[in-house]
Amino acid sequence: MTERPLTSALEAAVHRVLDHLGAELADLGLRPAEVNLLAQLQPRAPRSVGALAAATGQRPSTLTGVLDRLEQRRLVRRRVNPADRRSFTVELTAAGARAAARVQGAFAALDDRVLADVPRSAYVGFHRVLQALERHTKDAA
Repeated sequence: MTERPLTSALEAAVHRVLDHLGAELADLGLRPAEVNLLAQLQPRAPRSVGALAAATGQRPSTLTGVLDRLEQRRLVRRRVNPADRRSFTVELTAAGARAAARVQGAFAALDDRVLADVPRSAYVGFHRVLQALERHTKDAA
């Protein structure tokens, strides 16, 4: 097997993962960015918009549109952050908690299948690569 450049291989893998998850979660009618955000939320655990931007890797301007769509579908609600009234927190609604559970279940099932195929050292190495990518791309956002 000829090794592809790292960034090219990662980009292709991301698209395949998005296609897989999109098919598995098609009945939810969510866009990939919405799936990504729901994967980061837990019931009764509001998160700041800034924390969600960092966790999802989305620009704040993109995240605003994602939150607008999820709020219109009544999957999340935004509230003024009691710790900093200049910002907002995001929390799941009851319907959002059900959707987030489906998303998180799909993520966990795929993780389990993939991790069953690789040694622990590959998992650790992969996370090191992801951390390096984060360091070398953090200023681009």
